[in-house]
Amino acid sequence: MRLGIALDLSSQEPVRPQVDRTVTMLARAEQQGFDSAWVGESYHAAAQPFHLPSVLMVLGHLAGRTSLALGSAVLLLRAYSPEKLAYEAALLDQLCGGKLTLGLGLGSPEVARRAGLPASGPAGAAFDATLKLLREAWSADVNTDAPVAIPPPVRRGGPRILVGGKVAASARRAATPADGFYGATNYCDDLLIKQSAAYWSYRGGRPGEAGGVVATTRFCVVHEDAATARELAARHFKAATAYYTERGAWMGADGPAELELPMVGTPDEIDATIARYVQAGVTSVQLRVAPFGTPPEVARHTLDLVGRHVLPHWHDTTTSDAITSFDGE
Repeated sequence: MRLGIALDLSSQEPVRPQVDRTVTMLARAEQQGFDSAWVGESYHAAAQPFHLPSVLMVLGHLAGRTSLALGSAVLLLRAYSPEKLAYEAALLDQLCGGKLTLGLGLGSPEVARRAGLPASGPAGAAFDATLKLLREAWSADVNTDAPVAIPPPVRRGGPRILVGGKVAASARRAATPADGFYGATNYCDDLLIKQSAAYWSYRGGRPGEAGGVVATTRFCVVHEDAATARELAARHFKAATAYYTERGAWMGADGPAELELPMVGTPDEIDATIARYVQAGVTSVQLRVAPFGTPPEVARHTLDLVGRHVLPHWHDTTTSDAITSFDGE
């Protein structure tokens, strides 16, 4: 099991001070044994508690300020031309020393409109065509007629690609042609576990046996007292969690669901949740410890408790280093 940090960067306040605070938090996370930093993106019509647009730009800035592996969770394909994405992701992979993981989602037609691009065709076909183009651009020789990313990514074939989705076809796509599955924050545990099982079935093995990744993002507050952890989450995470709740966006295996916060509690409770995830085939969890409005000391305390009391139990429980490298399988 790998543990990383998912960053909440809001469009409701100036960006540079947020990033500076984030870099300080990432240094502490690295000291505690976390291995990666993840950023999502959105193209909102009005300021929101998260995310910013242009995730690759944010990650490119972070590449010069942290040695952690970097990931997009997730980049929205409809905001990019596939050819431009191939160039920019390859360049970012160079900037972070080959430690990029590209988490991808399609995004809505409205995302394309706001980015000034035409909406692509049927979702599955658009996704598959983009994945094919990316792999070809990251693998092709310069003397071919196919798009070629110059400079190329660090490794031939490019960064590892993770994709999400709520249906069986998404798990199939995550297993092939992509490299792993990404369960979003709003995927409740039963949906995450269902998609993990489908992914590993398509993949033909289990973690450590067939490579691969099942990753997810979870809100996280940890405190020595369980009631205090829950009170802190209710007080400081409300703006972020309400974003999903107001849109009916919490999703379970059978459709819309209620808010879940399985990574809020004591170190022992967090440990138990991770054990359940490992049993279900999840190989990486990104913790959202500092949503908009969270006091820095609350996030620091969570990082310290997880680093001291949780991470040592799980760092070596999967043999795959899939989050931080691409092995070309």
